[in-house]
Amino acid sequence: MDRKITITIDTEGKTQVEAHGYKGGTCTKATEPLTKALIGAKPDSDEKKPEFYQADVQVRVAEHE
Repeated sequence: MDRKITITIDTEGKTQVEAHGYKGGTCTKATEPLTKALIGAKPDSDEKKPEFYQADVQVRVAEHE
């Protein structure tokens, strides 16, 4: 799945920053600068998706001769 960030601002000015395709804490690292820029502080709520609790695993294969 591709990674993307969705920003929603409703008619009352409530802002929501949502990460898609991220696993583990990488979503927080990706959205934190946007959240600070748009809201200026910590968000009123911080809802975590199940993907947050999954590891962002990268497989490395070593070649041996």
